[in-house]
Amino acid sequence: MDTDDLYSVEVPETAFRTPCGGNIGGSLESCVSFADIPGEPGAYAIRDTKLGAASPTLRFSAAEMTDFVAAITGPGDNA
Repeated sequence: MDTDDLYSVEVPETAFRTPCGGNIGGSLESCVSFADIPGEPGAYAIRDTKLGAASPTLRFSAAEMTDFVAAITGPGDNA
């Protein structure tokens, strides 16, 4: 599915998870929430936890997520 089409898929509010905890940035939480996009294996919707449901979401296909994780972890790292 084209990334633009991922924005047409409804992601239920209850699908969002926040895997981090603790307030490492002083008074600002430094986490994101993410949710699987229904019907799109490996695709995710990601948003800022500070805004909760009011936050705009970014959506990434499985291939985009793979590239993103590879870019932030570097060679030889396992995320």
